[in-house]
Amino acid sequence: MNDGFVFQWPMLLVFLAAILYFEVMRRLDRYWANRTPLTDEERLWNHARNQGISEHEVFKRAAATWTRNPEIADEDFKSYLKSGVMPHYVRDYLRKLKTL
Repeated sequence: MNDGFVFQWPMLLVFLAAILYFEVMRRLDRYWANRTPLTDEERLWNHARNQGISEHEVFKRAAATWTRNPEIADEDFKSYLKSGVMPHYVRDYLRKLKTL
């Protein structure tokens, strides 16, 4: 005889175990994300997105804090795009933002 769907308590345990598993994984992910420091490139990207500006504008702002010409920032940004090496004044600017 087919009684249709019958709820049994082991089904509830499977459901609770799945919820517990996802909650533990979420908390571990947050824990490890907070322990892993951001790279300079990630800081540059995050700062630009939070401020609603481009990475090029971050380079210009960093150059202004070091009293460098905007032309130098333009050249350094082009060099950064080609080689991936971030100038020291931009790294310093981003690290100081982190402490503020």
